[in-house]
Amino acid sequence: MTTPYPYPYAYAPRPMQVPKHPRATTSMVLGIVGLAGFFVLLVPIIVCPLAWYFGAVADREAEREPTRYRHAGEARTGMILGIIGSAILGVVLLLLVVAATLTLIGARHDAGYGT
Repeated sequence: MTTPYPYPYAYAPRPMQVPKHPRATTSMVLGIVGLAGFFVLLVPIIVCPLAWYFGAVADREAEREPTRYRHAGEARTGMILGIIGSAILGVVLLLLVVAATLTLIGARHDAGYGT
């Protein structure tokens, strides 16, 4: 008995899919938490550099070892969100330094009115 299919099954077996990097999802979650949390509370923005780092590591290792990991969109998304969050964090820190400097200058300034 011959079958019209080259396989003994009614459908062809699917090829084995290479898994995504384990840090890809971590990077995306940290990026989302960092940016979304920034608008609710200022503290979660500090995880954005970690999202950038984990995304870069996952993307680099997926590029270096294509038979072990596949390129995941989560890694690239986490890296981009981490870059945006890190830029916002830098601006916030710069504004804090400027505010602290102006506060110190204002506290030490003598207006000359005998106060």
